Amino acid sequence: MNFYVLEDDPIGQRRIQHYLPTSFITASPTKLLTALAADTHPKIILLDLEIKGLLHAGINTAKMIRQTDCVSPIIIITTHDELSLQTFQSHISALDFIQKAQPEAQFGKKLQHAVQMAYQRLNQFELKLPVWLTIHNGAHTETFDLNTISHVSSNNGRHYINVHQSNTTTQIRNTIKQISQSHDKFLQIHASFCVNHDFIQQYRRKDNVLLLTTGDLLPVSRRFKHNLSNLQP
Repeated sequence: MNFYVLEDDPIGQRRIQHYLPTSFITASPTKLLTALAADTHPKIILLDLEIKGLLHAGINTAKMIRQTDCVSPIIIITTHDELSLQTFQSHISALDFIQKAQPEAQFGKKLQHAVQMAYQRLNQFELKLPVWLTIHNGAHTETFDLNTISHVSSNNGRHYINVHQSNTTTQIRNTIKQISQSHDKFLQIHASFCVNHDFIQQYRRKDNVLLLTTGDLLPVSRRFKHNLSNLQP
């Protein structure tokens, strides 16, 4: 497994090198992107959010990675706890968010756990064969791999819906109700949202929201809460 790290602090670089000695580590987003583009093998990516004083350098780098790579797990390592929600809302599918400023034993344990989850994520992806789903688009049809669809949303009450995939969104003429009935993995959670069960990370019952593995937070309406009755909070 190849590890790629964006970190500009020499102490932080040595720290990660201690746990992941074969890592490619750089303080340059450009060099990181170039190295990633040249590597066609499975890989795990670790990003610091602030690079050389630029607070959002890590998030911006992750967005560029996701333009061509929707598979490689991304782990965020930073001191900026306040950016955790923004990180998940940036649609970069961050696997974990590790705080640098914690005791070394806890940091090492957290990092090892995140890497283990990343391995599991890659193994799941490699084992999944495409599940082709044909969806009506007005008088025509569109074919999607169900494994890539995280959720579907309505388009402001119009007769169009948005099919959200790993790094793209497709607008088609259909309804949320019809999509929710097209496959048993789809769960309708709101008049405007239908989710793929495989992308559910956490159901926050107290807040009536659903956190997806993509980082999206979707509302759950009272009318459709029963569709999530089997999920753990």
